[in-house]
Amino acid sequence: MSNIRKYLADAQNAAHESFSSADGFMDDVSFTGDEFFNANGGVGAPAAPTSQPYIVTVTSTSGAAVSNFQVLGSYEFINNTGFTAGGDLVIGSITISSGISDVTYREMLYQFMQNPFSVGLTYIQSATSNQVLESLTLNTRDANGNSASKALVPTIDPYQQQSDIVAMKYPYRIDGFTKITLRQVLANATVKLYFYPSDNINLARGLAGRAVSRGFGNPGVVRTQSIALRG
Repeated sequence: MSNIRKYLADAQNAAHESFSSADGFMDDVSFTGDEFFNANGGVGAPAAPTSQPYIVTVTSTSGAAVSNFQVLGSYEFINNTGFTAGGDLVIGSITISSGISDVTYREMLYQFMQNPFSVGLTYIQSATSNQVLESLTLNTRDANGNSASKALVPTIDPYQQQSDIVAMKYPYRIDGFTKITLRQVLANATVKLYFYPSDNINLARGLAGRAVSRGFGNPGVVRTQSIALRG
């Protein structure tokens, strides 16, 4: 019994680890020394501000599913002719917009080009049945021609009651090259992608004599389960 207690205690400690210490994936991929898919972010200091998400909304008016739809990709899409006067990007029957008041999607893309950040948690929400279970593919490259991709398969936590929300604790980085491909945007679906940063880079902070990298604390949107043993 003592071995079981130790195992569960170790598992619970791991679940309460700092927001930024989630294990990365594709550890063998690195671009000029930066492990893009191992974005730890250096978070954990008690004074770190709580992470606030960047929210991207994808809305389809198509009566059929749209396959392999891309979001982000600042360098590729920033000058796309599909941008509206209000800063939304319209591609065919799908509109990509910002889920944050007074910030446009186009402004987000500009910021991601200038201030790259590490994602500690990705939160997907949609009222359309099964949309949150559609797989995603992370894609990135660099100016030397190196490229990498990683498939992410959302799964609903068996302990959660909602079926329209998925939280994925996969660390990765978003910069001007990063694109996320949704395997399918289902018919007439609206899906929101929440990117919770674990850290970001802002060179302007260096002008004030501060570190250009800033860490963020766990947003607390995913709660861990407590397990108690008797006997």
